[in-house]
Amino acid sequence: MTEDIPTTEGEAVSGGDRVDGSTLAVVTIATTLVATILVFLFRPALALPMLLAFVFVTAVGWVTYQAEVARLLTLVATVLTVLTVAFITFFLFASALPAFLERGLGLLLIPEQGGNARWFFWLESVLPSDSTYWNPLSGAYSLIPMIWATVVVTIIAGAVAGPLGLFGALFIAEVASDRLRELIKPGVEILAGIPSIVYGFIGFQVLNGFIQTNFLDDGASFLIAGIVVGVMALPTVVSVGEDALSSVPQSMGDGSVAMGATEWQTMKSISIPAAFSGISAAVILGLGRAIGETMAVAAIMASGTQFADPLFDIFDANATLTSLIATQYGSASESTVDVLFVAGVMLFVIVAGMSIVSQYIERRMQRKLKGQQ
Repeated sequence: MTEDIPTTEGEAVSGGDRVDGSTLAVVTIATTLVATILVFLFRPALALPMLLAFVFVTAVGWVTYQAEVARLLTLVATVLTVLTVAFITFFLFASALPAFLERGLGLLLIPEQGGNARWFFWLESVLPSDSTYWNPLSGAYSLIPMIWATVVVTIIAGAVAGPLGLFGALFIAEVASDRLRELIKPGVEILAGIPSIVYGFIGFQVLNGFIQTNFLDDGASFLIAGIVVGVMALPTVVSVGEDALSSVPQSMGDGSVAMGATEWQTMKSISIPAAFSGISAAVILGLGRAIGETMAVAAIMASGTQFADPLFDIFDANATLTSLIATQYGSASESTVDVLFVAGVMLFVIVAGMSIVSQYIERRMQRKLKGQQ
């Protein structure tokens, strides 16, 4: 019994030494990281030696106190991610603020036609109007044509991605066999990895000629851009929609079949209503990608800034907010750059809002399926 006492005391001392050692290692790594960031900001020439020192200290700590160092690195990665998003948000809004303060509602000029403001959902009675609505040389920077182009392309993309994505998700989740599902789902996800400029080039070369031949249209249009962007949004809609349908309890479908319902009746009356929130979130995320798409739209519609005439002409063409930024910033003056930041703020707010709404809808569906209110 007495022989065990020194051993226990020795283990306690060893444990205390390990705690002290791990604390020292974590503090050293954290200090080195902070020093590396400060050196990078204020003395960039010395950043590489400090980075090497941080890597060396981290490697030594990883070998001796892996659990504690791993916990620190995950915390650092999370904090840096949050700070990066915060800095981007701050920089975006701060850069757009001068244009907001200088131009105000001038950023939403309604075009005039025949001396009168064009009809724009009765907003022409509230917003200012001018015959010149986009001309950087004269200081006219109306984003209304680009906002409307973004809305039109997004609506067309939603009309393409929504139904096709829903039926694709239904097939994968409810109809396809396990072997076929293993082939189709990776193939759909591969579509998300194709560069957007490739989509835009194919859309311009293939769809543009088809539209010109069959619809007597003389060039690229909202229709072509919307179809291409809708196809690009399909992987998001199908993937998220399939996850939502797969989360519906199997017992619900089995009960429907036991009552004599067919497979289609079960999908129509059980699966889709139960997963409707998740399917809605999938469509919203897909539309978020459609709104934020740049290169495909820029490749198809270039950088026109005219207003659609008539307003609902899907065979007209005009730059969207994203393609405006992509095509204008290279040769933009300082005042034009500020306006482009305003367009960026609009896109940021819209896409972030849609993402938040989709996450809320998904959580609501999960609580509903678990029987919670």
